[in-house]
Amino acid sequence: MRFTAVVFDVDGTLYPNYKMYLASIPTLLTNFGLVNALEAVRIELRKNPEPGDEFHRVQARHLARHLGVTPERAYALVESRIYTRWYKIFRSIKPFPGLVDALEAFQTAGIRLGVLSDFPIRGRLRDLGLDGWWQASLSSEETGYLKPHPESFLRIAACLGVSPQETLYVGNSYRYDVLGAKSAGMAVAHLTSKPHKHGVAEFSFEDYRLLRRFVLGAS
Repeated sequence: MRFTAVVFDVDGTLYPNYKMYLASIPTLLTNFGLVNALEAVRIELRKNPEPGDEFHRVQARHLARHLGVTPERAYALVESRIYTRWYKIFRSIKPFPGLVDALEAFQTAGIRLGVLSDFPIRGRLRDLGLDGWWQASLSSEETGYLKPHPESFLRIAACLGVSPQETLYVGNSYRYDVLGAKSAGMAVAHLTSKPHKHGVAEFSFEDYRLLRRFVLGAS
């Protein structure tokens, strides 16, 4: 199987999720109600997207209802207490072992590389030490459709100038990454601690050296 492009999820795929969870504990404890409300809103918007308006405004309107505040206040709370604080943590987090070697091998082979995250990209790739590898990066928030809706997967393929059928998507969430990418017609590599359970993914792995071999057919 030959791929023209490989697209990666960010959180839990480029770096171990547990490191982010541990570093996020102070923010979670001091903003427990806000975090829970935001998660509930994003579940709503996954099921019933509203792409006609800018995503953060839509999210703020729904969040305002949960919190009993104005949409402007809800917008400011997410920006200051969630995104801004959370993104500072990336400066202390390192990517998975073997990931950079895999990216270098893919680039050398002429494979186009992309990133698709459910959250804004901003400076996260730079802070992870992974800037400069990508021909395209996209947040599903920019499309108005959170994963697993196929629209964001189709959009990142278009940004890379490839078809979904010649794209491999790499992600750690079965519900959002694997099923979402498959619904868009992509092949999928599932990063999981149970790599013997492929499900609908073409390949499952827990070591980036194995992903490199899968994509390139090399030892």
